[in-house]
Amino acid sequence: MRVSKTIKDSQKMIRWRLRILMAEKKITNKELAQLSGIHPTSISKLKNADEIEQISGRVLNSLCNGLTKAYQAKGDNRIIMPGDLFDYTFDSDGDPITAGTSHPATQVINNNHLPSSTKTDNSSSEVIWLRPNLEAV
Repeated sequence: MRVSKTIKDSQKMIRWRLRILMAEKKITNKELAQLSGIHPTSISKLKNADEIEQISGRVLNSLCNGLTKAYQAKGDNRIIMPGDLFDYTFDSDGDPITAGTSHPATQVINNNHLPSSTKTDNSSSEVIWLRPNLEAV
């Protein structure tokens, strides 16, 4: 697990929300550590991070389980999911691929061009191809 306090331009779009989720129900580091099985020092580091460069599935699972238990103990039956820990904001500044109004990696496929076994109506679907950000590597 790598935790960073600085935000790089290429990573401003994804924000870590553990601090917000804990504040919503006034969950302490010690309480979450007990419920998740993660060391209190690690909880503190994760809570104070602005971005997470990488996180293991085991830690993410433990955080979700611990937060769900803490929320339920405070009378909220919400189940915390991994997506709740992240906030995504689209920002095309500086990216020549997404700066224009038409995205070259986006295609609209009409059902008229699909094989007959998958044709259901005349609606269209949007397919977006994701390409890795080579600058971040």
